Amino acid sequence: MLLDAPPTVPVLGPADCHIWWADPATVTDDCLLLLDGAEQERIPQMRRVEDRRRFIAGRALLRTAAAGYLGLAPRHLDVVARCPDCSRNHGKPELPGTGLQVSLSHSGDRVAVAVTRAGAVGIDVEEISTSVSPVELLPHVIGPTEPRTPAHATASGFHRMWTRKEAVLKATGQGLRVPLSEVGVSAPEEDPKVLFLGGPAARPAEEFVLADLEAGAGCAAAVAVIGGGPLAFTAYSRSRPSAAAFTPWAGGTGR
Repeated sequence: MLLDAPPTVPVLGPADCHIWWADPATVTDDCLLLLDGAEQERIPQMRRVEDRRRFIAGRALLRTAAAGYLGLAPRHLDVVARCPDCSRNHGKPELPGTGLQVSLSHSGDRVAVAVTRAGAVGIDVEEISTSVSPVELLPHVIGPTEPRTPAHATASGFHRMWTRKEAVLKATGQGLRVPLSEVGVSAPEEDPKVLFLGGPAARPAEEFVLADLEAGAGCAAAVAVIGGGPLAFTAYSRSRPSAAAFTPWAGGTGR
């Protein structure tokens, strides 16, 4: 569902998941000022300018979106990222003590943040690369009991499957430490659904709500929420990651 831009911060109910979009090309100095010391320390470690912009945009968008729901200044929001494998400040972002579950992803000229109160959430957006060979990669990312259809061999179908799987793993907090072949999802041309989840992230498939997102031309995206029950997915976009105003996302929310 896509709503007209409301005059105030949208209400995030217990069965809502809001998706916020921004373009990293719109990063300005005020975006950087929103980040805390730990986040700013990570920026010089990124060699490419586009990677730094995507990181800044993602954290600024997360802070402005979440702070709106909480009535806080974005700069004062406590964003924690803990890596289970080391002591560095990276990994899935958390907002302890707020009741909000968040996830962010970025690829190309898309930055996306998912916010919900319903349960742990994961979002993934990927540019659809024509240099990727689905036929070569498919044996490594599809489980032996997953259905295979001709759509898997297309670039758009392959990336749709990939984003569904990665969204599920990001919701569990495991990310790509778990092979994608341990996650079973419905065929790309079918409604999104989790079929199974094995390995260290194993849990019942029915606990997940999975949705495809409209990310615009040349991109695929998906979001997964752990908690079961129907959810309403609503998308918004910001003119820049730190902007106070928001508008409807022209791409819609998907299915």
